[in-house]
Amino acid sequence: MIYIREDLKDIFPRTWSVDNFLRIDGKTVKQVVAERKTISFELHGRPFFLKAHFGVGWKEIWKNLLQLRLPVLGARNEWEGIRSLERLDIPTMKIAAFGQEGRNPARMKSFIITDALQYTEDLESWLPILTENYGYHVALPLKWSVIREVARISRKLHTNGINHRDFYLCHLRIDLNFSGREADQPRIYVMDLHRVAIRQQTPSRWMIKDIAGLLYSTLHASRKISLTRNDFLRFVSVYDDLCWRQSLIKNRYFWQKVLQRVIRTHRKGSSSGLALPMYMNQWLEQ
Repeated sequence: MIYIREDLKDIFPRTWSVDNFLRIDGKTVKQVVAERKTISFELHGRPFFLKAHFGVGWKEIWKNLLQLRLPVLGARNEWEGIRSLERLDIPTMKIAAFGQEGRNPARMKSFIITDALQYTEDLESWLPILTENYGYHVALPLKWSVIREVARISRKLHTNGINHRDFYLCHLRIDLNFSGREADQPRIYVMDLHRVAIRQQTPSRWMIKDIAGLLYSTLHASRKISLTRNDFLRFVSVYDDLCWRQSLIKNRYFWQKVLQRVIRTHRKGSSSGLALPMYMNQWLEQ
């Protein structure tokens, strides 16, 4: 099965097989495992990203099944994740092409090509330099706008049965055409959906993992991101759609579990010498 977006059928030949797409030459952007890689390339002056899957192998499949997790077999998971976010009107990548070949789940070959998101930057890189770029009086309300939008996206994903599983600041990209005015809502794209899980209802433990991962990524960004207790409460209020005081009474157990997971992961990490924000320990002690 091969899908090519209508406006790109003159760029990608209809006679191409999955192997032809997998042989596209470009710059390797990411390759953590041999079975999967992401490259950037240009065709007819248009920039794209290709994520290629070469079969995960039976070892990976059995490892996931023994951990009671559904294994990610290829690019179809990302295809379905992008389509789900589009239906919810959550900004994400735009699919250019997709293909899958083979019946053996361990050796299935697949790919997904998306348009390059130009004039965007990931939040892990963008948030630390807010004040440098905009000045303090603009940066503060701008940070609040971004926090509210990230919380809104998180809530919308989880209330519609979707959890990201790699929910970190580096996988959220902000449109740099954003004016910076508080009245304007920033446009934030959700990226890297190859492990996304889609169900009728998101289990609480997966919601906790997503939010804890997001919060953890603010502590371990390459440059310091200054998030205060008020920033955290602002996120809590939007995510729960409640006044933060009500939220911390009604959903106290959930937020305790989130912070406990952040602290536990932080202490296990290689940078565990970094001090935790004071509000985390203080709130858990209440």
